[in-house]
Amino acid sequence: MSKPIYRTGDPVRVRGAEEILSTLDADGTLGGLPFMPEMLDWCGKTFRVQRQVAKTCVAGHAMRQFPGDDVVILDGPRCDGNGHDGCRHGCRIFWKEAWLRPVDAALTPTLQSAAALESLRSRVKVKADEHRYFCQSTELYKATRAFPDTSKHRTMRIAVRALRGGDLSIAGIVRMLSQWLWQKARRAARGDRWLYGPHQRTPSESLGLQPGETVRIKSRAQIAQTLDRHGRNRGMGICSEMTRCCGHKAQVRYRVDRLIDETTGLMREISDSVTLQHIGNDESLAEECLCYGQLGDCPRGEVMYWREIWLERVNRDER
Repeated sequence: MSKPIYRTGDPVRVRGAEEILSTLDADGTLGGLPFMPEMLDWCGKTFRVQRQVAKTCVAGHAMRQFPGDDVVILDGPRCDGNGHDGCRHGCRIFWKEAWLRPVDAALTPTLQSAAALESLRSRVKVKADEHRYFCQSTELYKATRAFPDTSKHRTMRIAVRALRGGDLSIAGIVRMLSQWLWQKARRAARGDRWLYGPHQRTPSESLGLQPGETVRIKSRAQIAQTLDRHGRNRGMGICSEMTRCCGHKAQVRYRVDRLIDETTGLMREISDSVTLQHIGNDESLAEECLCYGQLGDCPRGEVMYWREIWLERVNRDER
């Protein structure tokens, strides 16, 4: 695993539209990873590296890696889906190092010409065909590969890289290992039986929640009563990390009404679902799923989706 070009916290500037266009193939990808229309407004702007991507989860597969080991995440906003018909997946955006350059204080940012941006926009691909969408999420399996070594050796190499790149401190690695061991011991002792509900056809509830409203996440027992034998409510599962949030108050971040399915590329219509933020006012209870059940977290940081039947409104005098 090579030494990363950019360390966590480094300031970088997204290259101009013409430079990025020169790196893309006919499908608007570099190494199979698409440059998306949601990324156009970032051209020429400065951000900091949030972390390197030494591994990533891919739906239905074991952890994978980018072959060039040349992808980072920046501290800017997530994908807003505006270029993909309003998808509310809220994905973190992957950035190839070739699309970035170090910030030189002596150089002023160059203005992006409308013609250059339009040329880049015309190369960017949004759909694979009439029905299937094309984005970083749908192409992630093709843009990555399986790790060539064993899980034990892979974990050690990733940890070393995280230390060298500034992603984690030694204390952070110890804390991550402790969380993994605790999750493993809990599963061994109690299993995940509580995640399986009694239903064949699961119930729904519509609260009509709006951004900013305060809710309380129901207890594990209450949520289990809404699930089927596969631990899902109308196809949406609840992971063990979400259960850490049970009983806590939170604010509605936004409603989720449509998502691009990563495995099929098809747009799925979603009902009675939201994302949350400020969960329990506790920084350890994030709105993202970082896969602490794995040995090491996942840089994708997928946003957690909550069925409204798993939540209840909080009265004003309870807030």
